[in-house]
Amino acid sequence: MDLSPEQADLSGPTVKDNTAPEGLLFQYAKDAKPLATPWQVAVERAKLVRKMQIPKGVILDPACGSGIQLAAYCAMMGREGFGIELDEPTAKAAVANLRRVADQGFDSTLLESTIRVGDGTIGDDSKSIAMLHIDPARPRNSRTHGLEEMAPQLPDIFSAWKDHLSEGERGPAILLDLSPRLVSDQRKQVELMVEDFWPGIGKTWVWTSRGRGRVDRLSLWIGQLSSPGISRRFIRIPPDMKDKPVIVEGDYTEISAWRRPPRKGDFVSLLDAALVESGLAPTFFDKALPGQEIVWGITSGRRPQIHHPGEFEFTRSSDKLLVQASGKIVKLIHADINEENLPLLIDAARELGFGKLTLRVQLDPEVQPRLQGSLDRQLAAKGGDLIGFVAKQPDDSMLLLCRIR
Repeated sequence: MDLSPEQADLSGPTVKDNTAPEGLLFQYAKDAKPLATPWQVAVERAKLVRKMQIPKGVILDPACGSGIQLAAYCAMMGREGFGIELDEPTAKAAVANLRRVADQGFDSTLLESTIRVGDGTIGDDSKSIAMLHIDPARPRNSRTHGLEEMAPQLPDIFSAWKDHLSEGERGPAILLDLSPRLVSDQRKQVELMVEDFWPGIGKTWVWTSRGRGRVDRLSLWIGQLSSPGISRRFIRIPPDMKDKPVIVEGDYTEISAWRRPPRKGDFVSLLDAALVESGLAPTFFDKALPGQEIVWGITSGRRPQIHHPGEFEFTRSSDKLLVQASGKIVKLIHADINEENLPLLIDAARELGFGKLTLRVQLDPEVQPRLQGSLDRQLAAKGGDLIGFVAKQPDDSMLLLCRIR
């Protein structure tokens, strides 16, 4: 059954997306989980795809869900969309979302698009496919998001649509939107699946982050969507829709295991966790910390940490988004952070003139607010001028008091 946006039923439940234009609400199937892809993320991805000169034809999403990404492609690229969704209520939500986006004044191709209630692993030779986008469903409670948990399976999609894809100079345009939890071995398995169907085709892995210490999206851009000579790309979506994303491109660089303790006068910086996970942090350092000795303190988790001798040299103010915090060590305190030792930290901070210190260390979620609240109250009472944060070396009972300004 094919559904048209012009006849869409807009009476279903809706959710507000804070990144969407005022008045644009998105529909979702009753009893289903509200939308997982923010409009801003979908739009920025569509803008990047728009630069790739994909062949003529429609944008195919054979597991389109609620259709947010497909709607963004149609709106930003002026292309007709063809979405397929096995679950009928979800398919009806998808066609409604195409209509809702069209009603905001976006490209009329949204109304010319089609959502099919059906199986996305069954090909259709009636349409010329310019690009294949696939975001397989994954179990909500999965800890690993293993490849065998994806539905539909990638080889089934590839088999169904391989012969229907138009090709550009670098082959067909394919984007696989995958679980951000995939580890290196799983990514290699995905590459092997792709190679089975398109030997030697270009591939670029893309990590996307909105901050918050995690990878929001992980995708593989294939063929016409790949970037020659670039195996990896990191994209930081800015908090303001008016700003452009920060993009770092290059190849994986292994992080040095060499360590030395931080010293007073060093700078301590906490980085965007997704940037570090992408393997492109050293590429970022080449421009932002040119010629500086970089020593890694923490290489994983939500607060990757380095120390280095000098300040960052940002060529663009937006590059600051890749650094959670950066400050100069003004004091080393040989103590763990806990309620018993908090007075030591407070006394040292008051002596140095701190009025605000943020705890940027790993703590029990129940303990952290209590310690931070006590620290805030007692420092505010003295009214110091300095602002900074507290960091910590792993496997070491040493606190680093860092001054931001």
